[in-house]
Amino acid sequence: MTDFSDTYETDNGMTLPEGVHVFARKEALGNVAILEDSVTLHRLGTAEDFPEQAVAQAAIAVVEIDSDDPASLARLERLRAKRPSLPVIAGLQDAPVRTVRSLLRKGVSDVLELPFSSEELIAAIVDVSRDAKPSAPAVPTKLAPVVAVLGAAGGVGATTVATQLATMLSSRFGEGARTALVDLSLQSGDAGAYLDQRPRMTISHLFDAIDKIDDDLMRSVAVDCGDDLDLFAAPDDIDPIESASADAIARMIRETRKRYSAVVLDMPATLPNWAMPILLSADEVVLVGVGRIAALRHVKRKLSLLQMLGRERQNISIVLNRISGGLFKRSDVSQMEDLLGYDVAQTLEEDTQLVEEAQLQGVGVSTLQKRARLSRQIADLATSISAKIGKEY
Repeated sequence: MTDFSDTYETDNGMTLPEGVHVFARKEALGNVAILEDSVTLHRLGTAEDFPEQAVAQAAIAVVEIDSDDPASLARLERLRAKRPSLPVIAGLQDAPVRTVRSLLRKGVSDVLELPFSSEELIAAIVDVSRDAKPSAPAVPTKLAPVVAVLGAAGGVGATTVATQLATMLSSRFGEGARTALVDLSLQSGDAGAYLDQRPRMTISHLFDAIDKIDDDLMRSVAVDCGDDLDLFAAPDDIDPIESASADAIARMIRETRKRYSAVVLDMPATLPNWAMPILLSADEVVLVGVGRIAALRHVKRKLSLLQMLGRERQNISIVLNRISGGLFKRSDVSQMEDLLGYDVAQTLEEDTQLVEEAQLQGVGVSTLQKRARLSRQIADLATSISAKIGKEY
């Protein structure tokens, strides 16, 4: 990254650092076009992906944001995750105070109103460049794929699916692979109980030291659950779910991805604002519902939300849980698929006794009864998910 010693002289006597990239729609640029010899302009929509090469080369990024569009906010989260030390100047229409504060808490260096004014932008760039500290060139980090498990409603068994899926994923990624299960049900996380674990430390310890996370701290919080699986448990204290910092959660997930082969997130059924960028950026969303016609409305509502966020349908796996064994036919699944307008990736037979015994012992159902139908179904789901998320890893 530049040390800001190479600068361009502007007409008003101020200097601009090298490597400023501006990402905005044409109508948001205002009179910034006069700086085109000094900055690199990328005329993009508010949710369009940033060019990889531009992100890698940027010393300062100026980004237009649509605060009403979760996809636009998620794009900013991805940029911050990919280049945590990159100074970012955000451009907002009307710049509401609440949004400005949120962006500044997330590490954005400055916020300007749209359309950009070249004078204000120059001043902001110069201020940011003075405050920025020289850093070594960023080294690309290979990040593990993320599977977000989301319940269509409370009580559908999403945590059971998340824990059982996580116990089987590592074996699909080859020798030495290890999976992290992160319980993001911050107010009522049960993943620890379902794996028969009572952790001394939880993800709140990571949030409290978000700028100092290292291997030792991650090892202290991670709970070895066997099956090449580590659990990062939900906090013990019950705080308002919206009080969680979106930036801290995103950074914690990134630090986890650096150290594991796959990351499974057990999402809260009632979604706070910080969960939206996670659902958009996850490699796969597993949507869990109950296998009854009357319960499909919950699945349809969450599907509508995922569609609104811009999720690609090929990266959504619908799982219908608690199917009555022996009574459920392929024609029933087809009927549900017609009602949903989506394929069902997997059905899971109801086997209360097996699930409860597995949770009591803190193991996967296949450890107890490998040939049980439910064990085979979860194994099929793990194989399907790993095939999808493992293509690029």
